[in-house]
Amino acid sequence: MTEKKQRRLISPSGFLFLSLILFVSGPVSAWEYDEFSVDLEGRIAMMATAGKWNPYVEVRGVYHGSEGAFRYNSYTVGSYYRAAPWLKVGAFYRLQGGARHLEDWIVVATPESQSWNDVTGRYENLIYLDATPRFLLPWMPGENWVAPVKVRYSYNFRNNDQSLLLRPGLTYVVMSEREPVVSLNLNYNFYFALNFNDVPLYAHGPYFSVIGHLSEWFKLEGRVNYLMKTYQKTEFGGPWILHSKHLIIGLGVIFTPDLSSGK
Repeated sequence: MTEKKQRRLISPSGFLFLSLILFVSGPVSAWEYDEFSVDLEGRIAMMATAGKWNPYVEVRGVYHGSEGAFRYNSYTVGSYYRAAPWLKVGAFYRLQGGARHLEDWIVVATPESQSWNDVTGRYENLIYLDATPRFLLPWMPGENWVAPVKVRYSYNFRNNDQSLLLRPGLTYVVMSEREPVVSLNLNYNFYFALNFNDVPLYAHGPYFSVIGHLSEWFKLEGRVNYLMKTYQKTEFGGPWILHSKHLIIGLGVIFTPDLSSGK
């Protein structure tokens, strides 16, 4: 009798019924976490002009409000090249420290436990390939409208992560006597993970910036950026999902010397 009862409990119809329930209901659960931080960012950059070339150097640092510490910093060097009146392409090298990645987010077998590895002082080498077409919008009111679309591929030599940035935008330039005075820029960032993360679109968000053209060789920048990141991994019976949101307030100093004319 016992054997017959066991056979009935694991009968094909029973398996079919249980499989149907699991298929309709989907995953049993997904552990989700949220974090939010107000970060302060500063950068000093030089984008010179030398004919069709725009050599570029930048130093950047970020104070992370939720941690109460400076963690991320980066040093970038490279150049843009004006391939056409409406198109700039570029190649860049970046040394960055304190950047967090998917593998730095640690989850264990209990839902209450999750944390970040300490990545302070860990440096990585990256390369960027960049293409930015710009389209004039003469039909817009005020005439001085431009629609740039930045496409940027990045490769991280430390962990082999590859990502793609797509950034459509809209720029209005305030002119005085045919010279730019202020640039108003509204953009939206889409970050795609090409070979990591369970979510292809792992980060996105808008940012607004104002650039004051104080002279031909000197500019000041103010920026507000809201970035929403999603980290997702499947282990210990996951999936585990972290929604990481950052309000970034930035200030920048940009030098724009004209090397081709000796200015």
